[in-house]
Amino acid sequence: MKNLLLIGIVFFAFSCKKSEITATEPTKVLSANFWKLDRFSDIEGKTLSQNQLNSQAQALFGLDYEFRNDNVTRAKDRITKQILNAGTWYLISDNQILDIDILGFKGQFKVVEISKTKLVLQAENNKMISAGQFVNMEFVPTL
Repeated sequence: MKNLLLIGIVFFAFSCKKSEITATEPTKVLSANFWKLDRFSDIEGKTLSQNQLNSQAQALFGLDYEFRNDNVTRAKDRITKQILNAGTWYLISDNQILDIDILGFKGQFKVVEISKTKLVLQAENNKMISAGQFVNMEFVPTL
């Protein structure tokens, strides 16, 4: 399951369009919720179908992601609540870049949108998804 979080993080990449930061305090908004992957979409916003995702990409839907105030990030199995992986996170460059350092992976990822109801990160397609060069990962708060 550690690989699942790493796969999710690998998806994140720099977007080719300007980011939209909608919250006045994005760090607080990000850490106020657990987040779950709601959908993959292309850069125009069209939802990618399940048959465009391989099994590893589909498995990301079973995790809840936490960005704690102490800059610790964790991925938990949605059913068992078991923590599967952890590392650190920081919003940098005027809150336009999400810098994540997880066991076995480190990277800086452009934030497309962050609000109380939505987190969108754009990823460079690594052939786990049948789509264009970039793909959006859209997260919503867990209830």
